[in-house]
Amino acid sequence: MKIIMFLIAFSMSVQATAQSLTLTEQQLNQELGQQLGKEFPLGLGQWLSAAVQMQDVKVELGRQTPDKARVLGQALISVNQGQQRYHWDITGDFSARPRYDGEQGALFLDEFELLNYSLNEAQSSPQARFMLPILLQALTGYLSQYPVYTLDEKDPLQRQLKDKVVSLDIAPGQISLRGIE
Repeated sequence: MKIIMFLIAFSMSVQATAQSLTLTEQQLNQELGQQLGKEFPLGLGQWLSAAVQMQDVKVELGRQTPDKARVLGQALISVNQGQQRYHWDITGDFSARPRYDGEQGALFLDEFELLNYSLNEAQSSPQARFMLPILLQALTGYLSQYPVYTLDEKDPLQRQLKDKVVSLDIAPGQISLRGIE
């Protein structure tokens, strides 16, 4: 019985054609560049709201940790806390895990971890030291909802791969989506 199951599985795998698409950091960064300048609203309850405008963002794949991406970015954050308003220019450094969603045909970043951040201003306020880690963590949840790359329906390989990706491999500087037809 085991031999029959093996032969069936083997014959099916021989008939299936493996497909692969490799995306580079440059391709991801180009797509992310289209998000620059847009304002992302963050609601953090009744007492605090913020808007984040990405000024610069860059993804590095598999360089620090083999299965993760490093996300480096600069953003302008406008915060409303009751009658108080604050504006901060920050730089953030995150680690995130890439994830592929077959329904959307898109690559996302999940499991963000804040590695480091800095305020790009001469003086930092006590409010900034308190609020920025909270805001940055909320921003990661928001950003994980948006793809860093969406497969192109006009490209024959990407169209075929869309709902057939079975694995995702990360190597320094690139990510490969592997599928079976």
